[in-house]
Amino acid sequence: MYNSLVDMERVDRLTPSGLAFIGDAVHTLYIRERAIAHSDVVVGTLHTTVTKMVNASAQAKVFDELVSRGAFTADEADVARRAKNAHLHSKAKTASSTDYHKATALEAVIGYVHLSGDKDREHALLELCAEIGDRLA
Repeated sequence: MYNSLVDMERVDRLTPSGLAFIGDAVHTLYIRERAIAHSDVVVGTLHTTVTKMVNASAQAKVFDELVSRGAFTADEADVARRAKNAHLHSKAKTASSTDYHKATALEAVIGYVHLSGDKDREHALLELCAEIGDRLA
């Protein structure tokens, strides 16, 4: 099992924005690695492909589907609720406020799962996000 640099007691005290900060990086890296693994196209094309899946509007759609499927554990659902309702100090350039809050919630859940150290759950959640994103793109 992965040992996070952040212990679980600290993870449980992180703000939704802090969790989303980590989750954004983890999600983006996963989608980039997945794109590289499934394609031999030039970097510019890869960037376009990845950007379609890691923007607030796309992440909001993935979040909605995960919620409708009941895909989150109780702890993850609590993190998502807190993140979705958090007062954010920034906003998306190209997405609605509602979509931005949902995307932040998704990123916070991914950050929470990553920092919890449960690699199997992290992989399953990221793969589910990617599959939904592929279908919705």
